Amino acid sequence: MKQGLVVLCVLAVMSAAGCTSNQSRSAPSSMPQASGLSPEAAWAKRQTQVASMAQWRLQGRVGLQIREQSWPFAIDWQQQQNGVYAMQINNPLTGALMAAIDASSDSSISLKASNGQTYRDTDAERLLSRQLKLNFPLNNLRYWVRGIPAPNSPVGRLQLDAYGRPTHMEQAGWVIDYPAYRGNSFDAMPEKIQLEKASEQVKAKVVAKQWQTRY
Repeated sequence: MKQGLVVLCVLAVMSAAGCTSNQSRSAPSSMPQASGLSPEAAWAKRQTQVASMAQWRLQGRVGLQIREQSWPFAIDWQQQQNGVYAMQINNPLTGALMAAIDASSDSSISLKASNGQTYRDTDAERLLSRQLKLNFPLNNLRYWVRGIPAPNSPVGRLQLDAYGRPTHMEQAGWVIDYPAYRGNSFDAMPEKIQLEKASEQVKAKVVAKQWQTRY
């Protein structure tokens, strides 16, 4: 459980906002389009608008699987500007606080586990690597969880629905699927996200119970 706790706590550590676009394949034309835009045009608009989000909050559940081990968690992730954020990790059954993590504007990361032990670093991916010897795309997850690609990394295969939202995206060796969104607009936030890197035998599923966004 301690390993799973550390992994999930640092999954949400992200870098500054931004996005890129690449080749896309839209959904069947029989589906309604977003505000009269083509899927490709709506996708370009989505990337620009979602990347400019000043603040957001995601409350939901996460299932993390690393090889043969699995951990379920409840998550409350509040993201602000300049990389500042606060996250709480709770037991999904009892609601008890399992860990709290905070990142300050000077890139200082503090992770406090329920046993009182505190971990500190200035790089989230290094923190995870030191604790679990696991490489995980922490700097990309901030973008993927909102349904946009991470910056400074080419996008491979990309599938869009009629609203210009990704249903399947491949980036940095990871496969990211979006089975559902909360609403029918081009800028709707994902309701379900599935991530997998087969070579590392790592999978993660995120179910968003509530989104709060501010531009």
